[in-house]
Amino acid sequence: MKYAGFWIRFLAYLIDIVPISVVVVMVFYHYYDFDQTWSTYRADRQNVEARVQYMSERNLIRETSFGIWLVYCALMESSALQGTLGKRLVGIKVTDRDGKRISFGCSVIRNLSKITSYIPFLIGFTWAAASKQKHAWHDMLAKTDVVRGKP
Repeated sequence: MKYAGFWIRFLAYLIDIVPISVVVVMVFYHYYDFDQTWSTYRADRQNVEARVQYMSERNLIRETSFGIWLVYCALMESSALQGTLGKRLVGIKVTDRDGKRISFGCSVIRNLSKITSYIPFLIGFTWAAASKQKHAWHDMLAKTDVVRGKP
């Protein structure tokens, strides 16, 4: 098995998260008045209330995008594809330690564990760059591997 390193995994992440984020921003922009919040903030950056409103909505957009990404990953990594569309495009997949497809339960654990990789300044994700088996923290917690090769 050839383990997938940090940069190829990062590329797969970008392929997945960019469209998700764009859709979430567009929904907030058009249906939740983020356009008004953004305009008010840009017009007067010294306005504390406008800044607080902008920062609050920006954080909600980020957290919503992250939550959707986690659910999407959990569903896709336990599917026959064994990975998200981004992983599929770059030719990597998620397996258990025996090289087999992971269950939905394992995928949920793996993806919820991404929060532990995310919170301390993304260190858990970058850990894959130094790990011999290219494991991020969530891979270690769920006992999974990310390897090259399509299912």
